[in-house]
This record gives sequence, C-alpha cells and structure tokens, in this order.
Amino acid sequence: MENNHWVEEILKDRSITLTGFADLSEIDTEIRFGYRYGICIAIALQVFPSTTSEPSKEYYDEYIAVSARLRETSDFLAEKIKERGFNAYSLAHEKQNEMYRTRLPFKTLATRAGLGWIGKSAALVTREYGTAIRLNGVLTDMPLSAGTPINESICGTCEECVKYCPGRAIKGNMWSPDVDRDNLLDAFSCKKAVVERGKVFNVTEGTCGICISVCPWTKRYRNSIYL
Repeated sequence: MENNHWVEEILKDRSITLTGFADLSEIDTEIRFGYRYGICIAIALQVFPSTTSEPSKEYYDEYIAVSARLRETSDFLAEKIKERGFNAYSLAHEKQNEMYRTRLPFKTLATRAGLGWIGKSAALVTREYGTAIRLNGVLTDMPLSAGTPINESICGTCEECVKYCPGRAIKGNMWSPDVDRDNLLDAFSCKKAVVERGKVFNVTEGTCGICISVCPWTKRYRNSIYL
C-alpha cells in the first residue's frame, strides 16, 4: 500500500480523475512487456460529444487536450518510479497497428485494476463517469497492491450505443475477458465513421463520440455535473 499511496501523492496535483493498480501476472509476459504491475490513469471529460449530424468542435478539442495531459503524466510517472529505484515503462507513445490494435490496451489495465468493464462499444465503462473518460498507463516492477479485476459486463440488455452508432460498427455482444474486440466492434467501420464525421473539422483521429454520449452511465455522470 505504501507504493500505491506514493503514486497517488505525486499525481494529486495533476487533475487525474481515477488511478487504478493492476496485477498483470495472468497476462502473457510478452504482451505486458515483462512487467508484473500496471498503473492506469484516467481523466473524465468535461465536454461531451454531439449526437446530432453536426459534431462538436469543443469535444474534439477536449479529447486532444485530455489525451495530451495523460501522455505527459504517464511519462512523468514512469520517470518518478525510475528515480525511486524501480523499472517502469510509459505506454503513452504506443501506436495502434494497421488493425487498430495496441499490444496492451489501456482498458485492459483498467479492467484488471477494477476501474470498470468493457461495454458493447468496446470502450471502458465506469460507474462514476460512464464512457466519458480517457486513459493512459505505466508498467512497472514496483510492488503494488492491486485492485480487484472486473471480469463481467453489467451493460445487460442496454443497446443505446448499438442503436445510435453512425457506422453500424457495434455488434451488440456482451464483453468478458476472453471475448475478442472484433466480436464487439468492427474497428474499420468505426474508423470510417470517425473520418466521415470529422471532415467538417478536418479530424481523422479519436472517436466520433456518439456511443459515449448515449451511454446511460455517461448520461448519469453528465447530469450530475450540470445540476
């Protein structure tokens, strides 16, 4: 617990919304870069995507700004862990391959740390913030007290994200740790919708965000900050 507390202390002035600690020992060692522990950091969005035919420039700006803050914080945390005498690797600059996959997704860290589950849209869902959250992470050999992994979706019969996806990319299946992303989402159809929807702002990266806004868990969070 001492190392967990130390991490939380050095991050307390960086506007991190959630911090989770994961034991990755059950994941193939190559996938986890040989590290046993993962630290997942998250920032909740304060601006939400539009669900109309006209996308929101404010959302795209928020997405870019929050993602940059998370990358910088992941690099900062990895360096601080190294100064403490342990090995650490920031996942901040890992790139997607041609299949829109990364070696170790941030949301895997998040579910292993107990921060949330994977929704039908293949995005992380948290009780506190729904899917309106961005992630990053650090791998380390610094001993940590890990959270309880989440292995089950609680999306139930909800299909709001399926219904409103402009790319018809979401298949409506329930997640569990052994379900592959392709069983949840057609990543190529999703990407095509992102590009089409973002043309008005010349945006080709990120997410169109409709599945974020229509998620009931996101709506609960959104209502709480606009009361």
